[in-house]
Amino acid sequence: MTSQPSKTVLISPSARGRLAGRIRVGLVVAFSLLILLGVVVSAGALILPKDNRIAKGVRIASLPVGGLTRAEAEQRLEEQWIRADGHLTIQAGPYQHDVALRDLGFAPDLAATLDAALALGRAGNPITRLNDAWRLRQDGGEIHPVFALDESRAEAALAAFSETINHPPVNASARWDDVTNVVVILSEQPGAKLDIPASLKLLKSEVLPALSAGRSAPEILDVPYREKTPAVTAAALSRIDTVLGAYTTSYATSSRNRASNVETAARAMHGLILLPGETFSFNETVGPRDAESGFKVAPVISNGQLTPGMGGGICQVSTTLYNAALLANMAIVQRSHHSLPIHYAPLGQDATVAYGAIDFRFRNSDDAPVIIETLAEKRKLTIRLLGEGPAPKVTILRGGIRALSQRVVTKEDPTLPAGARKVVKKGSPGRAVTVTRVVGEGPDAIREVISTDRYLGEATIVHVGTAKPGETAAPVAAPPASPADVPAATENLPATE
Repeated sequence: MTSQPSKTVLISPSARGRLAGRIRVGLVVAFSLLILLGVVVSAGALILPKDNRIAKGVRIASLPVGGLTRAEAEQRLEEQWIRADGHLTIQAGPYQHDVALRDLGFAPDLAATLDAALALGRAGNPITRLNDAWRLRQDGGEIHPVFALDESRAEAALAAFSETINHPPVNASARWDDVTNVVVILSEQPGAKLDIPASLKLLKSEVLPALSAGRSAPEILDVPYREKTPAVTAAALSRIDTVLGAYTTSYATSSRNRASNVETAARAMHGLILLPGETFSFNETVGPRDAESGFKVAPVISNGQLTPGMGGGICQVSTTLYNAALLANMAIVQRSHHSLPIHYAPLGQDATVAYGAIDFRFRNSDDAPVIIETLAEKRKLTIRLLGEGPAPKVTILRGGIRALSQRVVTKEDPTLPAGARKVVKKGSPGRAVTVTRVVGEGPDAIREVISTDRYLGEATIVHVGTAKPGETAAPVAAPPASPADVPAATENLPATE
């Protein structure tokens, strides 16, 4: 094997000169870069914002805070802080409300504003940060306060405004004019309700960004509200033109509490509209007989006797309405008579009620709406049923009236000699009656047996002596009647009003 001779590379003097020149240039460039880097570092140390300090030249709402720590800037802002002093007119259709921005819950957010101020001169690469810091030093930088919205205060302010807007729709109604003897139709009124959630969103999207950008809030802000259409319009009642049936009862001898109960129950049904085929319920309309509903204690019938009870007298209202419904030829769905005859209506023409137990109901059997109109004044109660004429010709007949055997309740009395009898209270016999409704006249009249009622009458109470001869006994209260003394028809009956 033959070895190859080595080769010697010769560099010419000119090439060596060029290489040396390149090296010198490289060294100069490197040295210059080192110097520039040193300058940048030194400048950065002098110009860039220090840790936890706001960049030089920064102002918040024209208040200088550059070079301050967060705590120092916070203290200065708290001493000279900007307020939300403007006003805003909130408009919802025809409704307007002028309110201060601060009352709406707008206020500067101190923490968010300081965060924005501290971020200046700290974003991007070192050159960008240095450039931003230098510009801030030369030209300054303005930070607009960042605003926030206290939603609970805003909702409270909007709720206060809604009180002037919100109102339920009012159905059209009708009333009988006693002067002109015509039915007057009263037009419906639409309701309205402010949309508070949607209004709150508008405050956050329209007003809040403007304040945070340093712009003025809008002078007027249109907020949404909803109109509510009444269920019954004047057009729907246009067919009502007459009194179908009316009845009047007197409560001139009633106590103050009983008279108040009559008037309270009458108000509860005044103006009620029954559409064709709709059934009226007295208990559903008048509601519970309690103090919260405005009722008072007055005599009620319980187990054939008068006793104090809540809502006494209400049966006079149901009775008056029952007779008006009979004369208007309404279909009677549910009706019960009292256990005793009553003084304010003829025998067989009463309608007793007891909340939760006994109801009075009738159905609008016409093909047009019917309105219940009540008038309680000067101790007289009048109830009219208004509807489409002509009014029916209705006659109420009462027949088959007869007396029933009288009840006698005996009670032992130790103050009387044994076997002696004493009538303590004289009662009255029961009565029976059949009520017939005749609609129309002549051979085409329609006769309908409405009810056959049996009234108990008041029991005669007799005390029977139990004292032995020569025995002296102190008077004691008579024991209550035993179940055998009271007819089964009156046991456990609900108290009727």
